[in-house]
Amino acid sequence: MSQKLPVSLSVLLPTSIVSEASDLQQKTIRVGLIGRALAIFRVDSVILYDDNDPHTKDQAAESKLVATLLRYVETPQYLRKLLFSRQKDLRFAGLLPPLRTPHHPLGDEKMKLGDYREAVVIQSDKHGSILEIGLREKGVTSEMLKVGRRLTIRLGECLDKDRVAVQPFAREGVGEYWGFEVALAKTLADALKDLNADYVIGTSRYGKNLYEAVRGIESSNPMRVAVAFGGPYAGLLEMCRRLGVDAKDLFDVVINTIPHQGTATVRTEEALMVTLGLLNSLAWGK
Repeated sequence: MSQKLPVSLSVLLPTSIVSEASDLQQKTIRVGLIGRALAIFRVDSVILYDDNDPHTKDQAAESKLVATLLRYVETPQYLRKLLFSRQKDLRFAGLLPPLRTPHHPLGDEKMKLGDYREAVVIQSDKHGSILEIGLREKGVTSEMLKVGRRLTIRLGECLDKDRVAVQPFAREGVGEYWGFEVALAKTLADALKDLNADYVIGTSRYGKNLYEAVRGIESSNPMRVAVAFGGPYAGLLEMCRRLGVDAKDLFDVVINTIPHQGTATVRTEEALMVTLGLLNSLAWGK
């Protein structure tokens, strides 16, 4: 039952995902677990959709918090101070686990000619741009780029002891897993419309057997797969009913990846890890 990995894998999560956590420290820890799951299973994008859960006091603030923490954990450590200001949402950022994805190199990795790195433009004029690339040298390109922009670059020849030539490069062409993007959507339906995925999977304890999704993936051979999850207070099907949306109009299949669960509830970050792990193994694993 071996399938090739889809070109694009997206995950949709409600902004209430950490609303039941008691404080910022616990919320940060949970988002860290989510970030690790996304990276482990090579998720390309995560979309946070407003689920308007009544238990969430400030939907906008919660959405901003989760998005900020996910973007922070996805950003290579050597670029974080350039891209993130000191702010309350990052008070416990030190508790976020390292991702150790290819675009988060250690000090002796991704340093050779032809290697790829993430960079941030720190100076730019008509003569070109200077970039922070996380090495002793700064990156230099003849292109005039916007200061503060983050981009993927390919290392070229060393120009001198302080500069190395770099070439901006499309992350899709790197050939390795290169992290996930974070986006926001007003509703689940809006998120799915923007994604335009070939195959959309919903998750629910009332869903069908996992193999329903596996058969669907095998038959459609999708290039873009999306997996949607419910929140801590309302499952995906309950959310759809509350919003007056028919789940059949949104999902190709709704599956239960934890049948006969031994606990009254399964946290979304737990369901995320289990579901992505099973899909990775059964649907497109080697």
